[in-house]
Amino acid sequence: MDDSDPVIASYDVYLTDSEISRFVLQYLDRSAEHPYDEGHEQKPTAFRLKPNTGLVEVDVPIQTRVNYDVSKGQRYGDAMRRSRSARDGGSHGLAGGFSSGAAAGGGKVKMEGNVDVEMGGMDSKEGSDIMRVQTLGGRIKGPEDGDPVYMLAAFRGQNLHLSPVSAVVQLHPQLHHIDALDEIPAKGRGKARKEGEEEQTEARAIDVKIKAAEDAEAVMVAGNLELLKKMQDEKWTTYEWVDAETEEAWQTYESYMIQQDLENVPQLEAAIDSEDYLDRMSAPRIDPARPEMTGWAMKQNRKRQKEHAGSVGVNAQG
Repeated sequence: MDDSDPVIASYDVYLTDSEISRFVLQYLDRSAEHPYDEGHEQKPTAFRLKPNTGLVEVDVPIQTRVNYDVSKGQRYGDAMRRSRSARDGGSHGLAGGFSSGAAAGGGKVKMEGNVDVEMGGMDSKEGSDIMRVQTLGGRIKGPEDGDPVYMLAAFRGQNLHLSPVSAVVQLHPQLHHIDALDEIPAKGRGKARKEGEEEQTEARAIDVKIKAAEDAEAVMVAGNLELLKKMQDEKWTTYEWVDAETEEAWQTYESYMIQQDLENVPQLEAAIDSEDYLDRMSAPRIDPARPEMTGWAMKQNRKRQKEHAGSVGVNAQG
């Protein structure tokens, strides 16, 4: 063994239950130093999932104490409350499938300098709602051949526990408040409603006709429309968000990230031999005796040589 590169530790590797769904959420516009958690006063308030179409949404509180435009917060919050989609339990965004209702509102907004600004609540007739929740959304990408397999690793003593990741989901800010504002008729924007007055809007059915130049394009467009319809029709499944530093979170971690029964675990068996492994992990090998033989051809030649040597040995013994 090379003393310059000693083995300093060794671990037994265990695989956990692969039937458990584990998602890794990536916040592309958020630094690791400022996670969405209770410690930074931005613990997510909701987690929603459409398992069949793969849509994911996370609601996170907006920090209204600094760098917050109250007038715009009122404008967008009021638009969300007045939105037909929000009132009816519908949604905004792509195919109407990216939101679950009106944004939370009401209460006070603490501005810079610790000055409190009184805001109206959901049922207030004097004020309007304040937008205090931002929605982040993404979509679970279905696995394809050749995709990498990600694992979550957890150490316990001399044991390494590996848990397969179901999907990596990249979350981006969703603009539901813009969609809600666009939904309000132009003549009603920026005007305060009289007490007890409700906005009257007319719902109209819209027929969408798409004419594609090529058959392949027509098939693709039809498939996209079908997917959008599925997104819209599928109902959200809502889950409670548990902060990472709570006792409940650690109990879940122990249950789902650590293999509990170490005595009765399935044993891994290699699906390829040493030569296959070398071929897949390195550049094509060259047989010095026959330089024209590389990669697969060389492997087949060696296989024939082994078979021939085996048959000769049997004949010699016979």
